[in-house]
Amino acid sequence: MADTLEGCYIMYMQQKINIIMINKRIPKLIPFLSAILIAIFVSLTGCSTDSQSYDFILTIEIIPEGSGTTDPLPGGFDEGENLRLRAIPDENYLFDRWEGDLTTVSNPADLTMNSDKFITAIFSRAPLTMGGDGSEANPYHVHSLADLVAIGLEDNLDKHFIQMQDIDASPSADFQDGSGFRHIGTQEAPFTGSFNGNGYKIIDLKIHFNRFDKHIGLFGYIKEATLENIYVDNSRQLADSQTDHQSTYNLILNQTNVLPSYEIDIFGSQSAGGLVGFNEDGIVRNSFFNGVVVLQSGYVAGLVGINTGIIEKLHFIGRAGNLGTTAGLVGINTGKVVDSSSGGRISGQLAAGLVARNIGGEILQSSTIATVHSSTAIGGLVFYNSGVIRSSFSKNNDIYDATGAIGGLVARNNGEIIDSYSITELESFFDPNRDIIIGGLVGENLENGSIQTSFAAGYILPLEQSILGGLAGKNSGVLMNVYWDTDSTGQAIAVDQGNPEGATGLTTDQLTGPAAEQNMPEFDWVNVWRTTADGYPVLRWEDE
Repeated sequence: MADTLEGCYIMYMQQKINIIMINKRIPKLIPFLSAILIAIFVSLTGCSTDSQSYDFILTIEIIPEGSGTTDPLPGGFDEGENLRLRAIPDENYLFDRWEGDLTTVSNPADLTMNSDKFITAIFSRAPLTMGGDGSEANPYHVHSLADLVAIGLEDNLDKHFIQMQDIDASPSADFQDGSGFRHIGTQEAPFTGSFNGNGYKIIDLKIHFNRFDKHIGLFGYIKEATLENIYVDNSRQLADSQTDHQSTYNLILNQTNVLPSYEIDIFGSQSAGGLVGFNEDGIVRNSFFNGVVVLQSGYVAGLVGINTGIIEKLHFIGRAGNLGTTAGLVGINTGKVVDSSSGGRISGQLAAGLVARNIGGEILQSSTIATVHSSTAIGGLVFYNSGVIRSSFSKNNDIYDATGAIGGLVARNNGEIIDSYSITELESFFDPNRDIIIGGLVGENLENGSIQTSFAAGYILPLEQSILGGLAGKNSGVLMNVYWDTDSTGQAIAVDQGNPEGATGLTTDQLTGPAAEQNMPEFDWVNVWRTTADGYPVLRWEDE
């Protein structure tokens, strides 16, 4: 008789589980269907419900179907029986949580059978199990924030990845006890693979730039890696950061005694970027960061803190702030920056709209429209240049508050500037203890500095005790076929201190419209420059 009762019960539970799985999306119908099942089962099999001694029924739904099982299985239990309920994920799944009459993330979890119970066991796909094998030919598919986190595991740092959908990264605000997302790669264990964002967004990624390591970003440190097509959209963090950013800015304005040093140990420096803290000989291209990057010290930039590799088609919009050195795109560049831009608001003791320090590197066909604030020195595009800047510009931005060197394009130039221009407004507050060097194009052109076929325009606030020129405040280098707008700058001289040879002042009418081509004959109007109907000349690549 006992065998018969056991057989009846097993048959009953099998049918009940089948109905649960069929109706897993309409759990409210399950008790009703269970009652019907019992009646049908009794009439067809002759099994009596009175023959089993269980008081309550445990019903368990598995979501998604086939993702796991439980121990014990669903079934009948005595009143007051205490269960140690354990979720067992199938391969490639992880247990997430219990819902229904048991709400907890604990596994196993305790359950007392004092009534019928309906419980849902929810599993999630394990990271990096939804496609690909991590090879260059077949990269891992990245679908979730958990997948992003898994890229940073030591075993994955040399693998290849491709993003397959937009990722809501807002839960990262609770990671690491509120410190946010743990960056991918360190100087000791860099990321050496590749990541293709595939044009999808990573939204609301929380990065605490003042914690964890000395190279911070979505990727902390990459070496000979490739990052491309990445779009970090942290725009919703901009409003929340206004107060913090203003506090940082106020601190910056009180730090007026830090003089710039040109001897830089890039591998010993701290750096942060919205996308990459340190790019060592890697390729970062076709990517965008919209949000906030704030660091207390070191080098901070909208996209890449320090770059020794190749940067192409990178774009930043938002706020970047630092008590040290800040730039809209790159903090230190010894590599190449091509076809990249920045906008928003940049604040630092030393600050620049695009690149803070271009040390022997190249900046080609790049631009900024960022508003830049500093307590010490500002370059509209670059603070210090000992490399090459070609076919680039700073335009439609305000540059102010510095008490040291201010340049519409470069604060201090000790390299080459070719086929470039600045159309900015330059302002400063007065510091009687320091010389203020102001130039429409460069603040100071140093001994090894060379400026060719370039021009400057835009209002320059006159100060009685400043070293001020329409083109440069000081010049110890070479000027060749360079121009400035005597009307808009309000400056009658090209250079205040040094040799002005090679610089020519033009009125606004002479420097704009078709007249520009006649008045600046040394410019390459076929391949590099073009005139506009009634504005200043522009670079031909701007139309591409």
